[in-house]
Amino acid sequence: MATKSEALKWLAAGYDITPIQVSFDENGHASKKPFLSYATDKVNKLWVLSNWKKTYAIGLVLSGEDYVVFDFDDMNTLKQFENEYPVIKSGVHEQSVTGRGVHVYFENNEGLTQIIDIIKGLDIKASKNNYVVVNPETDLDEVTELPEVLWTFYQTNKSNGRKVSNNNDLNDFTIHELDMIVDGFGEEGTRNNNMSLLVWTLISLGFSKRQLYAVVGLANSHSRLTDSEIEKTVETSWRKWTNGN
Repeated sequence: MATKSEALKWLAAGYDITPIQVSFDENGHASKKPFLSYATDKVNKLWVLSNWKKTYAIGLVLSGEDYVVFDFDDMNTLKQFENEYPVIKSGVHEQSVTGRGVHVYFENNEGLTQIIDIIKGLDIKASKNNYVVVNPETDLDEVTELPEVLWTFYQTNKSNGRKVSNNNDLNDFTIHELDMIVDGFGEEGTRNNNMSLLVWTLISLGFSKRQLYAVVGLANSHSRLTDSEIEKTVETSWRKWTNGN
């Protein structure tokens, strides 16, 4: 995770960053979710000073014209790739937030877009308004141009993977949470957590407290949480948000 000062350092260097919530399952697999709708809600110094939490990781928001990231699931995948494409060693390397994978950065001068599973265990992160979770200690000043052999690899294999849309208005974060409005908060045992997630999503999107109660009430018509449960979550979340805690 990243401290407030580390986030400010990246922001001051001119990078477009966004806070990322990272959680781990019992097997150590990481689930990464943006706290903001990063395509439209841009982080500035005041936001970081007021709202950044030590549990956040730094998400580097890509423009589609700055960096391309070779995102390897694990070291074995990287080593196998190095055997065929040793030039991958010339990129800027960092360990992923899971501790198992590796990100390798190059300049994106060729208009590459994001491809998931271009080969097994390797994603290409490059799309406009996509993000990659960065290590605060990574120095991107050392990034070099994408080697021609890796550009050829991309062109040769891109049809094998899944291309991701560059929709600037919607992303997995907003779609999932806003679906709760019509679908409810899910199964028993998950409803309070999901309700809290929706509340924080709406707060980050600029909803007033009155609007929060209205929208959460609509979602709750499918889930039947008690009024006291809703009030506790809304009031606590609102207080934390407005106090910057």
